[in-house]
Amino acid sequence: MNERNFSTYSPSDLIVARSEAFARGDFGFIFDSYHSESNFRRQFPDRDDYLEFGKVSLGADYEITRCQILQEQESADEGQVIFLMEMKVQGAVQQFVELAWLHREENSWRYHRGQKVTQDEFPEDPQSLSFADFAKRDPSTIF
Repeated sequence: MNERNFSTYSPSDLIVARSEAFARGDFGFIFDSYHSESNFRRQFPDRDDYLEFGKVSLGADYEITRCQILQEQESADEGQVIFLMEMKVQGAVQQFVELAWLHREENSWRYHRGQKVTQDEFPEDPQSLSFADFAKRDPSTIF
């Protein structure tokens, strides 16, 4: 998958494709899927710097074992996706639920920002989390 294929993705498709790219170490896809005005792009304005960072710092220590879409809503210019992510971080299994905001850029969805709920914060059934639950959370936790 590459940038010219982004136009075929729904917001949920892009979230799944990003997790698959992470699993295969395709940090270029991940970088390209970020919106140009995202905080991530402010932190990593140079693609090559991020590719090196991903290879050195992320590839060996993180493994995504599951990405499950829980809910999606979409308007003309913004998509929101709630998804459950399970990862192995340095061998330990961790789960979180994230609300991701995606904005359109160049006729394609791009990841703009997110808000995570860690495993100790979400209910026994994480599928019960809704957009309303995230609206109640502290907006300073949005990254």
